Amino acid sequence: MLTEQWFVKMESLARPALEAAATGDLKFFPEHWTTTYRQWLENIQDWCISRQVWWGHQIPAWYDEAGKVYVARDEEELRKKFPAKALRRDPDVLDTWFSSALVPFSSLGWPQKTKDLEVFLPSSVLVTGFDIIFFWVARMVMMSLHFTQRLPFRHVYINAIVRDAEGEKMSKSKGNTLDPLDLIDGISFDALLKKSTVGLLRAEHRPKVEAYIRAHFANGIPAFGADALRFTFASLASFSRTLNFDLSRCEGYRNFCNKLWNATRFVLMNTEGRDCGLDERAPVKLGFIDRWIVSQLQRVEAEVAQGYAEYRFDNLAGAIYRFVWDEYCDWYLELAKVQLQDADEAVQRGTRRTLVRVLETALRLAHPLIPYITEELWQKVAPLAGKKGDTIMLQRYPQSQPEKIDEAAERDMALLKAWTMATRNLRAEAKLAPGERLPLYASAAPPVSDAPAMLAGLRSLARLSEVKIVGTLPESPSPVAVVGEARLMLYKDVDPAAERERLQKETARLAAEIGKARAQLGNPSFVERAPAPVVAQMRERLAGFEATLAKVAAQLEKLPPAR
Repeated sequence: MLTEQWFVKMESLARPALEAAATGDLKFFPEHWTTTYRQWLENIQDWCISRQVWWGHQIPAWYDEAGKVYVARDEEELRKKFPAKALRRDPDVLDTWFSSALVPFSSLGWPQKTKDLEVFLPSSVLVTGFDIIFFWVARMVMMSLHFTQRLPFRHVYINAIVRDAEGEKMSKSKGNTLDPLDLIDGISFDALLKKSTVGLLRAEHRPKVEAYIRAHFANGIPAFGADALRFTFASLASFSRTLNFDLSRCEGYRNFCNKLWNATRFVLMNTEGRDCGLDERAPVKLGFIDRWIVSQLQRVEAEVAQGYAEYRFDNLAGAIYRFVWDEYCDWYLELAKVQLQDADEAVQRGTRRTLVRVLETALRLAHPLIPYITEELWQKVAPLAGKKGDTIMLQRYPQSQPEKIDEAAERDMALLKAWTMATRNLRAEAKLAPGERLPLYASAAPPVSDAPAMLAGLRSLARLSEVKIVGTLPESPSPVAVVGEARLMLYKDVDPAAERERLQKETARLAAEIGKARAQLGNPSFVERAPAPVVAQMRERLAGFEATLAKVAAQLEKLPPAR
Protein backbone atom coordinates (compact mmCIF):
# COMPACT_ATOMS: atom_id res chain seq x y z
CA MET A 1 0.00 0.00 0.00
CA LEU A 2 1.41 3.35 -1.01
CA THR A 3 1.75 5.77 1.91
CA GLU A 4 3.24 9.19 2.41
CA GLN A 5 6.73 9.11 3.98
CA TRP A 6 9.32 11.69 4.98
CA PHE A 7 12.55 11.71 2.92
CA VAL A 8 15.86 13.53 3.25
CA LYS A 9 17.63 14.52 0.06
CA MET A 10 21.14 13.11 0.45
CA GLU A 11 23.30 14.35 -2.43
CA SER A 12 24.33 17.62 -0.79
CA LEU A 13 24.96 15.86 2.52
CA ALA A 14 27.10 13.13 0.95
CA ARG A 15 29.46 15.48 -0.90
CA PRO A 16 31.32 16.89 2.19
CA ALA A 17 31.51 13.39 3.73
CA LEU A 18 33.20 12.06 0.59
CA GLU A 19 35.62 14.98 0.56
CA ALA A 20 36.63 14.30 4.19
CA ALA A 21 37.78 10.79 3.24
CA ALA A 22 39.47 11.98 0.04
CA THR A 23 41.57 14.59 1.88
CA GLY A 24 42.55 12.18 4.66
CA ASP A 25 40.81 14.16 7.39
CA LEU A 26 38.75 11.01 8.00
CA LYS A 27 40.72 7.74 8.00
CA PHE A 28 39.63 4.13 8.21
CA PHE A 29 41.67 1.35 9.81
CA PRO A 30 42.06 -1.01 7.94
CA GLU A 31 42.22 1.40 5.04
CA HIS A 32 40.35 -0.86 2.61
CA TRP A 33 37.07 -0.10 4.41
CA THR A 34 37.29 3.40 2.92
CA THR A 35 36.14 1.80 -0.32
CA THR A 36 32.91 0.54 1.29
CA TYR A 37 32.28 4.00 2.75
CA ARG A 38 33.03 5.80 -0.51
CA GLN A 39 31.03 3.47 -2.78
CA TRP A 40 27.89 3.88 -0.67
CA LEU A 41 28.13 7.67 -0.62
CA GLU A 42 28.88 7.88 -4.34
CA ASN A 43 25.73 5.88 -5.11
CA ILE A 44 23.56 7.29 -2.34
CA GLN A 45 19.78 7.55 -2.66
CA ASP A 46 17.35 9.78 -0.83
CA TRP A 47 16.70 8.53 2.69
CA CYS A 48 13.25 7.57 3.97
CA ILE A 49 13.45 8.69 7.60
CA SER A 50 9.86 8.06 8.82
CA ARG A 51 8.93 4.91 10.72
CA GLN A 52 5.51 3.67 11.80
CA VAL A 53 6.44 2.34 15.25
CA TRP A 54 5.53 3.37 18.79
CA TRP A 55 8.96 4.40 20.01
CA GLY A 56 11.55 6.92 18.83
CA HIS A 57 11.87 10.65 18.25
CA GLN A 58 8.55 11.85 16.89
CA ILE A 59 8.83 13.77 13.64
CA PRO A 60 8.44 17.55 14.35
CA ALA A 61 5.68 18.14 11.81
CA TRP A 62 2.03 19.13 12.33
CA TYR A 63 -1.02 19.26 10.03
CA ASP A 64 -4.08 21.50 9.94
CA GLU A 65 -7.50 20.30 8.82
CA ALA A 66 -6.66 21.01 5.18
CA GLY A 67 -3.51 18.86 5.38
CA LYS A 68 -1.06 21.76 5.25
CA VAL A 69 2.26 20.98 6.95
CA TYR A 70 3.76 23.10 9.77
CA VAL A 71 7.28 22.44 11.06
CA ALA A 72 8.86 23.66 14.31
CA ARG A 73 11.59 22.58 16.72
CA ASP A 74 9.03 21.67 19.38
CA GLU A 75 5.41 22.25 20.34
CA GLU A 76 6.20 25.38 22.31
CA GLU A 77 7.76 27.04 19.27
CA LEU A 78 4.84 25.86 17.14
CA ARG A 79 2.21 27.49 19.44
CA LYS A 80 4.12 30.76 19.43
CA LYS A 81 4.17 30.79 15.63
CA PHE A 82 0.61 29.60 15.07
CA PRO A 83 -1.41 30.27 18.25
CA ALA A 84 -4.84 30.09 16.57
CA LYS A 85 -4.33 26.94 14.56
CA ALA A 86 -5.85 23.57 15.46
CA LEU A 87 -2.99 21.26 14.59
CA ARG A 88 -2.30 17.54 14.97
CA ARG A 89 1.20 16.05 15.07
CA ASP A 90 2.47 13.51 12.57
CA PRO A 91 2.41 10.10 14.37
CA ASP A 92 5.55 8.80 12.64
CA VAL A 93 8.93 8.68 14.38
CA LEU A 94 12.40 9.17 12.96
CA ASP A 95 14.41 6.21 11.66
CA THR A 96 16.67 4.87 14.43
CA TRP A 97 19.77 5.63 12.38
CA PHE A 98 18.65 9.23 11.89
CA SER A 99 18.50 9.73 15.66
CA SER A 100 21.76 7.82 16.13
CA ALA A 101 23.50 10.00 13.56
CA LEU A 102 23.02 12.99 15.88
CA VAL A 103 24.79 11.36 18.83
CA PRO A 104 28.35 12.74 18.33
CA PHE A 105 27.25 16.34 18.85
CA SER A 106 23.81 16.17 20.50
CA SER A 107 25.36 14.25 23.41
CA LEU A 108 27.80 17.15 23.93
CA GLY A 109 25.09 19.79 24.40
CA TRP A 110 24.40 20.90 20.81
CA PRO A 111 22.75 23.17 19.69
CA GLN A 112 24.15 25.17 22.64
CA LYS A 113 27.85 26.09 22.36
CA THR A 114 29.09 24.06 25.32
CA LYS A 115 32.62 23.46 26.58
CA ASP A 116 32.21 19.73 25.88
CA LEU A 117 31.30 20.45 22.28
CA GLU A 118 34.38 22.63 21.90
CA VAL A 119 36.76 20.09 23.45
CA PHE A 120 35.44 16.72 22.32
CA LEU A 121 34.24 17.33 18.77
CA PRO A 122 35.81 15.82 16.82
CA SER A 123 36.76 12.88 19.02
CA SER A 124 39.84 10.83 18.19
CA VAL A 125 38.47 7.43 17.15
CA LEU A 126 35.25 5.47 16.62
CA VAL A 127 35.50 1.70 17.18
CA THR A 128 32.77 -0.25 15.42
CA GLY A 129 31.94 -3.19 13.16
CA PHE A 130 32.05 -3.22 9.36
CA ASP A 131 28.35 -4.05 9.06
CA ILE A 132 27.23 -0.52 10.05
CA ILE A 133 29.67 1.60 8.05
CA PHE A 134 26.84 3.01 5.94
CA PHE A 135 24.04 2.57 8.49
CA TRP A 136 25.77 4.68 11.13
CA VAL A 137 29.35 5.77 10.45
CA ALA A 138 28.66 7.62 7.20
CA ARG A 139 25.48 9.17 8.59
CA MET A 140 27.25 10.49 11.68
CA VAL A 141 29.85 12.07 9.40
CA MET A 142 27.19 13.68 7.19
CA MET A 143 25.11 15.00 10.10
CA SER A 144 28.09 16.39 12.03
CA LEU A 145 29.50 18.17 8.99
CA HIS A 146 26.06 19.61 8.16
CA PHE A 147 25.11 20.85 11.62
CA THR A 148 28.49 21.72 13.18
CA GLN A 149 30.90 21.93 10.21
CA ARG A 150 33.12 19.50 12.10
CA LEU A 151 33.87 15.82 11.73
CA PRO A 152 32.48 13.62 14.52
CA PHE A 153 35.80 11.70 14.75
CA ARG A 154 39.11 11.56 12.90
CA HIS A 155 39.69 7.79 12.79
CA VAL A 156 37.33 4.85 12.33
CA TYR A 157 38.73 1.54 13.61
CA ILE A 158 36.79 -1.43 12.22
CA ASN A 159 37.18 -4.44 14.52
CA ALA A 160 36.76 -8.05 13.42
CA ILE A 161 33.65 -10.12 14.06
CA VAL A 162 34.37 -12.80 16.68
CA ARG A 163 33.65 -16.39 15.62
CA ASP A 164 34.26 -19.73 17.34
CA ALA A 165 37.43 -21.83 16.96
CA GLU A 166 36.09 -23.49 13.78
CA GLY A 167 35.24 -20.13 12.20
CA GLU A 168 31.48 -20.55 12.73
CA LYS A 169 29.36 -17.53 13.59
CA MET A 170 28.43 -17.57 17.27
CA SER A 171 24.77 -18.40 17.80
CA LYS A 172 22.58 -19.26 20.76
CA SER A 173 20.93 -22.03 18.75
CA LYS A 174 24.33 -23.65 18.05
CA GLY A 175 25.48 -23.41 21.66
CA ASN A 176 28.83 -21.94 20.60
CA THR A 177 28.48 -18.56 22.30
CA LEU A 178 30.86 -17.75 25.14
CA ASP A 179 30.22 -15.48 28.12
CA PRO A 180 33.42 -13.52 28.90
CA LEU A 181 32.68 -13.87 32.62
CA ASP A 182 32.82 -17.66 32.25
CA LEU A 183 36.28 -17.33 30.71
CA ILE A 184 37.40 -15.03 33.51
CA ASP A 185 35.98 -16.95 36.49
CA GLY A 186 35.65 -20.46 35.00
CA ILE A 187 32.51 -22.60 34.90
CA SER A 188 31.77 -26.29 35.41
CA PHE A 189 30.38 -28.49 32.64
CA ASP A 190 26.99 -28.87 34.33
CA ALA A 191 26.61 -25.13 34.92
CA LEU A 192 27.69 -24.35 31.35
CA LEU A 193 25.26 -26.88 29.90
CA LYS A 194 22.40 -25.49 31.96
CA LYS A 195 23.27 -21.92 31.03
CA SER A 196 23.55 -22.72 27.31
CA THR A 197 20.18 -24.48 27.09
CA VAL A 198 18.07 -21.94 29.01
CA GLY A 199 15.85 -19.65 26.95
CA LEU A 200 16.24 -21.40 23.61
CA LEU A 201 13.64 -20.13 21.15
CA ARG A 202 13.14 -23.59 19.68
CA ALA A 203 13.15 -26.77 21.77
CA GLU A 204 14.55 -28.85 18.91
CA HIS A 205 17.85 -26.91 19.18
CA ARG A 206 18.55 -28.38 22.64
CA PRO A 207 20.10 -31.73 21.52
CA LYS A 208 22.42 -29.94 19.10
CA VAL A 209 23.50 -27.47 21.77
CA GLU A 210 24.15 -30.26 24.29
CA ALA A 211 26.23 -32.17 21.73
CA TYR A 212 28.35 -29.10 21.02
CA ILE A 213 28.98 -28.40 24.72
CA ARG A 214 29.94 -32.06 25.38
CA ALA A 215 32.29 -32.10 22.40
CA HIS A 216 34.05 -28.81 23.10
CA PHE A 217 33.77 -28.23 26.86
CA ALA A 218 33.59 -31.72 28.38
CA ASN A 219 35.43 -30.46 31.49
CA GLY A 220 33.82 -27.04 31.56
CA ILE A 221 35.95 -23.91 31.17
CA PRO A 222 38.90 -23.20 33.48
CA ALA A 223 39.37 -19.74 35.01
CA PHE A 224 41.74 -17.68 32.88
CA GLY A 225 41.33 -14.30 34.58
CA ALA A 226 40.48 -10.92 33.10
CA ASP A 227 44.07 -10.06 32.13
CA ALA A 228 44.63 -13.24 30.14
CA LEU A 229 41.35 -12.72 28.30
CA ARG A 230 42.17 -9.09 27.46
CA PHE A 231 45.65 -10.04 26.25
CA THR A 232 44.16 -12.81 24.11
CA PHE A 233 41.78 -10.48 22.31
CA ALA A 234 44.50 -7.88 21.82
CA SER A 235 46.78 -10.50 20.28
CA LEU A 236 44.00 -11.60 17.92
CA ALA A 237 43.04 -8.06 16.86
CA SER A 238 44.54 -8.10 13.39
CA PHE A 239 43.05 -6.35 10.37
CA SER A 240 41.16 -9.47 9.34
CA ARG A 241 37.41 -9.43 8.71
CA THR A 242 36.72 -12.18 11.27
CA LEU A 243 38.46 -13.46 14.39
CA ASN A 244 38.41 -17.14 15.34
CA PHE A 245 38.50 -17.46 19.12
CA ASP A 246 40.24 -20.49 20.61
CA LEU A 247 40.41 -21.24 24.34
CA SER A 248 44.00 -22.50 24.00
CA ARG A 249 45.11 -18.94 23.24
CA CYS A 250 43.71 -17.85 26.62
CA GLU A 251 45.78 -20.54 28.30
CA GLY A 252 48.93 -19.24 26.63
CA TYR A 253 48.38 -15.70 27.86
CA ARG A 254 47.46 -16.91 31.34
CA ASN A 255 50.90 -18.57 31.31
CA PHE A 256 52.37 -15.22 30.30
CA CYS A 257 50.76 -13.55 33.32
CA ASN A 258 52.18 -16.28 35.54
CA LYS A 259 55.61 -15.78 33.96
CA LEU A 260 55.46 -12.05 34.67
CA TRP A 261 54.39 -12.71 38.26
CA ASN A 262 57.22 -15.18 38.88
CA ALA A 263 59.79 -12.92 37.22
CA THR A 264 58.73 -10.08 39.51
CA ARG A 265 59.06 -12.36 42.55
CA PHE A 266 62.63 -13.17 41.49
CA VAL A 267 63.47 -9.49 41.04
CA LEU A 268 61.98 -8.55 44.41
CA MET A 269 63.85 -11.37 46.16
CA ASN A 270 67.13 -9.97 44.82
CA THR A 271 66.46 -6.24 45.16
CA GLU A 272 64.20 -5.51 48.16
CA GLY A 273 66.23 -4.07 51.02
CA ARG A 274 69.30 -3.72 48.78
CA ASP A 275 71.00 -0.85 46.97
CA CYS A 276 69.26 -0.51 43.59
CA GLY A 277 71.25 2.47 42.39
CA LEU A 278 68.85 5.23 43.45
CA ASP A 279 71.79 7.26 44.74
CA GLU A 280 73.33 8.60 41.56
CA ARG A 281 76.59 9.31 43.40
CA ALA A 282 77.29 5.61 44.01
CA PRO A 283 79.39 3.95 41.29
CA VAL A 284 77.46 1.77 38.82
CA LYS A 285 78.90 -0.55 36.20
CA LEU A 286 76.68 -1.61 33.31
CA GLY A 287 78.04 -4.44 31.19
CA PHE A 288 76.99 -5.17 27.63
CA ILE A 289 74.22 -7.47 28.92
CA ASP A 290 72.65 -4.59 30.92
CA ARG A 291 73.04 -2.17 28.02
CA TRP A 292 71.53 -4.76 25.67
CA ILE A 293 68.26 -5.16 27.63
CA VAL A 294 67.93 -1.36 27.96
CA SER A 295 68.50 -1.07 24.21
CA GLN A 296 65.88 -3.74 23.50
CA LEU A 297 63.45 -1.88 25.74
CA GLN A 298 63.78 1.23 23.57
CA ARG A 299 63.04 -0.81 20.46
CA VAL A 300 59.96 -2.47 21.92
CA GLU A 301 58.65 0.89 23.16
CA ALA A 302 58.91 2.24 19.61
CA GLU A 303 57.24 -0.88 18.20
CA VAL A 304 54.37 -0.59 20.69
CA ALA A 305 53.90 3.12 19.89
CA GLN A 306 53.72 2.28 16.19
CA GLY A 307 51.18 -0.47 16.95
CA TYR A 308 48.92 1.98 18.77
CA ALA A 309 49.27 4.60 16.02
CA GLU A 310 48.22 2.03 13.39
CA TYR A 311 45.59 0.28 15.57
CA ARG A 312 47.59 -2.95 15.22
CA PHE A 313 46.89 -4.27 18.69
CA ASP A 314 48.08 -7.71 17.61
CA ASN A 315 51.51 -6.33 16.74
CA LEU A 316 51.96 -4.40 19.97
CA ALA A 317 50.71 -7.34 22.06
CA GLY A 318 53.21 -9.60 20.30
CA ALA A 319 56.03 -7.11 20.86
CA ILE A 320 55.33 -6.91 24.60
CA TYR A 321 55.00 -10.69 24.84
CA ARG A 322 58.31 -11.35 23.09
CA PHE A 323 60.21 -8.72 25.09
CA VAL A 324 58.97 -9.83 28.51
CA TRP A 325 59.08 -13.58 27.93
CA ASP A 326 61.95 -14.10 25.47
CA GLU A 327 64.34 -11.26 26.21
CA TYR A 328 63.79 -10.17 29.81
CA CYS A 329 62.79 -13.48 31.45
CA ASP A 330 64.57 -16.13 29.37
CA TRP A 331 67.83 -14.25 28.81
CA TYR A 332 68.35 -11.23 31.04
CA LEU A 333 67.08 -12.73 34.31
CA GLU A 334 69.24 -15.82 33.82
CA LEU A 335 72.33 -13.70 33.12
CA ALA A 336 71.49 -11.36 36.01
CA LYS A 337 71.86 -14.34 38.37
CA VAL A 338 75.53 -14.52 37.31
CA GLN A 339 76.11 -10.78 37.58
CA LEU A 340 74.56 -10.63 41.06
CA GLN A 341 77.36 -13.00 42.22
CA ASP A 342 80.09 -10.69 40.90
CA ALA A 343 82.67 -9.58 43.46
CA ASP A 344 82.41 -5.97 42.27
CA GLU A 345 79.63 -4.15 44.17
CA ALA A 346 79.27 -1.66 41.32
CA VAL A 347 78.37 -4.52 38.95
CA GLN A 348 75.78 -5.85 41.42
CA ARG A 349 74.35 -2.36 41.90
CA GLY A 350 74.10 -1.85 38.13
CA THR A 351 72.37 -5.20 37.69
CA ARG A 352 69.83 -4.51 40.44
CA ARG A 353 69.14 -1.06 39.01
CA THR A 354 68.62 -2.49 35.52
CA LEU A 355 66.42 -5.31 36.84
CA VAL A 356 63.94 -2.98 38.58
CA ARG A 357 63.95 -0.13 36.07
CA VAL A 358 63.36 -2.33 33.05
CA LEU A 359 60.68 -4.34 34.88
CA GLU A 360 58.90 -1.18 36.08
CA THR A 361 58.86 0.18 32.54
CA ALA A 362 57.63 -3.14 31.14
CA LEU A 363 54.74 -3.10 33.63
CA ARG A 364 53.70 0.37 32.45
CA LEU A 365 54.07 -0.76 28.84
CA ALA A 366 51.78 -3.76 29.37
CA HIS A 367 49.27 -2.01 31.64
CA PRO A 368 46.60 -1.17 29.00
CA LEU A 369 46.49 -4.85 28.02
CA ILE A 370 46.75 -6.49 31.45
CA PRO A 371 45.73 -3.80 33.96
CA TYR A 372 45.12 -5.88 37.09
CA ILE A 373 48.36 -7.81 37.44
CA THR A 374 50.47 -4.85 36.36
CA GLU A 375 48.87 -2.60 38.99
CA GLU A 376 49.46 -5.23 41.70
CA LEU A 377 53.10 -5.75 40.74
CA TRP A 378 53.87 -2.08 40.09
CA GLN A 379 52.96 -1.15 43.66
CA LYS A 380 55.89 -3.31 44.85
CA VAL A 381 58.39 -2.60 42.07
CA ALA A 382 57.90 1.18 41.65
CA PRO A 383 59.55 2.29 44.93
CA LEU A 384 62.66 0.24 44.10
CA ALA A 385 62.85 2.00 40.70
CA GLY A 386 62.43 5.44 42.28
CA LYS A 387 58.89 5.95 40.99
CA LYS A 388 56.32 7.76 43.12
CA GLY A 389 52.55 7.70 42.82
CA ASP A 390 49.41 6.02 44.05
CA THR A 391 48.64 4.05 40.91
CA ILE A 392 50.24 2.91 37.69
CA MET A 393 47.23 4.35 35.83
CA LEU A 394 48.45 7.92 36.40
CA GLN A 395 52.05 7.26 35.39
CA ARG A 396 53.44 8.44 32.08
CA TYR A 397 53.28 5.81 29.36
CA PRO A 398 56.78 4.68 28.27
CA GLN A 399 58.33 6.43 25.27
CA SER A 400 61.33 5.21 23.33
CA GLN A 401 64.64 7.01 23.83
CA PRO A 402 66.64 6.27 20.67
CA GLU A 403 69.85 7.60 22.24
CA LYS A 404 69.82 4.57 24.56
CA ILE A 405 69.88 2.08 21.68
CA ASP A 406 73.29 0.39 21.88
CA GLU A 407 74.05 -1.53 18.69
CA ALA A 408 77.46 -2.67 19.97
CA ALA A 409 75.87 -4.27 23.03
CA GLU A 410 73.23 -5.86 20.78
CA ARG A 411 75.96 -7.39 18.60
CA ASP A 412 77.76 -8.75 21.66
CA MET A 413 74.53 -10.22 23.01
CA ALA A 414 73.68 -11.77 19.64
CA LEU A 415 77.02 -13.57 19.76
CA LEU A 416 76.41 -14.79 23.32
CA LYS A 417 73.02 -16.12 22.21
CA ALA A 418 74.58 -17.84 19.18
CA TRP A 419 77.28 -19.54 21.30
CA THR A 420 74.68 -20.56 23.88
CA MET A 421 72.29 -22.05 21.34
CA ALA A 422 75.11 -23.88 19.57
CA THR A 423 76.34 -25.33 22.87
CA ARG A 424 72.84 -26.37 23.89
CA ASN A 425 72.47 -28.15 20.57
CA LEU A 426 75.73 -29.96 21.22
CA ARG A 427 74.41 -31.05 24.61
CA ALA A 428 71.20 -32.32 23.04
CA GLU A 429 73.09 -34.18 20.33
CA ALA A 430 75.27 -35.83 22.95
CA LYS A 431 72.14 -36.67 25.01
CA LEU A 432 73.65 -35.18 28.17
CA ALA A 433 71.62 -35.14 31.39
CA PRO A 434 70.65 -31.61 32.55
CA GLY A 435 72.94 -31.80 35.56
CA GLU A 436 75.96 -33.09 33.67
CA ARG A 437 78.56 -30.36 33.20
CA LEU A 438 81.35 -30.68 30.63
CA PRO A 439 84.09 -28.32 29.46
CA LEU A 440 83.56 -26.46 26.18
CA TYR A 441 86.55 -26.14 23.89
CA ALA A 442 86.58 -23.16 21.51
CA SER A 443 89.09 -22.60 18.72
CA ALA A 444 88.86 -18.79 19.07
CA ALA A 445 87.87 -16.27 21.71
CA PRO A 446 84.50 -14.54 21.24
CA PRO A 447 84.99 -11.11 19.60
CA VAL A 448 83.02 -9.13 22.19
CA SER A 449 83.73 -6.08 24.34
CA ASP A 450 83.84 -8.13 27.56
CA ALA A 451 84.87 -11.72 26.89
CA PRO A 452 85.06 -12.75 30.61
CA ALA A 453 81.46 -11.59 31.19
CA MET A 454 80.28 -13.44 28.08
CA LEU A 455 82.05 -16.66 29.01
CA ALA A 456 80.70 -16.47 32.57
CA GLY A 457 77.21 -16.11 31.17
CA LEU A 458 77.80 -18.94 28.69
CA ARG A 459 78.95 -21.29 31.47
CA SER A 460 75.72 -20.65 33.36
CA LEU A 461 73.31 -20.71 30.42
CA ALA A 462 74.81 -23.83 28.79
CA ARG A 463 75.62 -25.67 32.05
CA LEU A 464 79.36 -25.91 31.43
CA SER A 465 82.13 -26.76 33.86
CA GLU A 466 84.49 -24.36 32.06
CA VAL A 467 85.28 -22.77 28.71
CA LYS A 468 88.73 -23.33 27.23
CA ILE A 469 90.05 -21.22 24.38
CA VAL A 470 92.50 -23.38 22.42
CA GLY A 471 94.27 -23.12 19.09
CA THR A 472 93.27 -26.64 18.02
CA LEU A 473 90.35 -28.70 19.24
CA PRO A 474 91.29 -32.00 20.92
CA GLU A 475 90.93 -35.26 19.04
CA SER A 476 87.48 -36.57 19.95
CA PRO A 477 84.44 -38.16 18.29
CA SER A 478 82.33 -35.41 19.84
CA PRO A 479 80.33 -33.27 17.38
CA VAL A 480 81.56 -29.76 16.52
CA ALA A 481 79.52 -26.59 16.02
CA VAL A 482 80.69 -23.54 14.07
CA VAL A 483 79.78 -20.00 15.16
CA GLY A 484 81.47 -17.28 13.13
CA GLU A 485 85.22 -17.92 13.21
CA ALA A 486 85.02 -20.24 16.22
CA ARG A 487 84.60 -24.00 16.29
CA LEU A 488 82.98 -25.31 19.48
CA MET A 489 83.15 -28.79 20.97
CA LEU A 490 81.93 -30.32 24.22
CA TYR A 491 84.72 -32.59 25.42
CA LYS A 492 83.97 -35.84 27.17
CA ASP A 493 86.27 -38.78 27.77
CA VAL A 494 84.57 -41.82 26.28
CA ASP A 495 85.39 -45.50 25.90
CA PRO A 496 85.99 -45.85 22.13
CA ALA A 497 84.64 -49.40 22.07
CA ALA A 498 81.45 -48.47 23.93
CA GLU A 499 80.99 -45.36 21.79
CA ARG A 500 81.48 -47.40 18.59
CA GLU A 501 78.89 -49.89 19.76
CA ARG A 502 76.43 -47.10 20.56
CA LEU A 503 76.95 -45.39 17.21
CA GLN A 504 76.64 -48.68 15.31
CA LYS A 505 73.31 -49.39 17.00
CA GLU A 506 72.13 -45.90 16.09
CA THR A 507 73.33 -46.47 12.51
CA ALA A 508 71.31 -49.70 12.29
CA ARG A 509 68.21 -47.99 13.68
CA LEU A 510 68.47 -45.08 11.26
CA ALA A 511 69.10 -47.41 8.32
CA ALA A 512 65.93 -49.34 9.18
CA GLU A 513 63.88 -46.12 9.36
CA ILE A 514 65.33 -44.95 6.03
CA GLY A 515 64.44 -48.30 4.47
CA LYS A 516 60.82 -48.05 5.67
CA ALA A 517 60.46 -44.47 4.43
CA ARG A 518 61.97 -45.24 1.03
CA ALA A 519 59.74 -48.28 0.61
CA GLN A 520 56.64 -46.23 1.37
CA LEU A 521 57.66 -43.39 -0.95
CA GLY A 522 58.54 -45.92 -3.64
CA ASN A 523 54.99 -47.29 -3.55
CA PRO A 524 53.02 -45.49 -6.33
CA SER A 525 49.74 -46.30 -4.59
CA PHE A 526 50.82 -44.39 -1.46
CA VAL A 527 52.25 -41.39 -3.32
CA GLU A 528 49.21 -41.01 -5.59
CA ARG A 529 46.42 -41.70 -3.08
CA ALA A 530 47.71 -40.31 0.23
CA PRO A 531 46.99 -36.63 1.03
CA ALA A 532 49.75 -34.30 -0.17
CA PRO A 533 50.68 -33.16 3.39
CA VAL A 534 51.16 -36.80 4.47
CA VAL A 535 53.48 -37.50 1.53
CA ALA A 536 55.40 -34.28 2.21
CA GLN A 537 55.77 -35.22 5.89
CA MET A 538 57.16 -38.65 4.93
CA ARG A 539 59.71 -37.00 2.64
CA GLU A 540 60.75 -34.68 5.46
CA ARG A 541 61.18 -37.67 7.79
CA LEU A 542 63.37 -39.41 5.23
CA ALA A 543 65.54 -36.31 4.79
CA GLY A 544 65.89 -36.02 8.57
CA PHE A 545 66.92 -39.64 9.00
CA GLU A 546 69.48 -39.34 6.20
CA ALA A 547 70.97 -36.15 7.69
CA THR A 548 71.26 -37.76 11.14
CA LEU A 549 72.85 -40.88 9.64
CA ALA A 550 75.49 -38.70 7.96
CA LYS A 551 76.35 -37.11 11.33
CA VAL A 552 76.59 -40.50 13.03
CA ALA A 553 78.85 -41.78 10.23
CA ALA A 554 81.13 -38.77 10.68
CA GLN A 555 81.38 -39.49 14.41
CA LEU A 556 82.25 -43.12 13.70
CA GLU A 557 85.08 -42.04 11.40
CA LYS A 558 86.60 -39.95 14.19
CA LEU A 559 86.89 -42.94 16.53
CA PRO A 560 90.27 -44.69 16.69
CA PRO A 561 90.42 -48.05 14.88
CA ALA A 562 89.10 -51.03 16.83
CA ARG A 563 91.76 -53.24 18.31
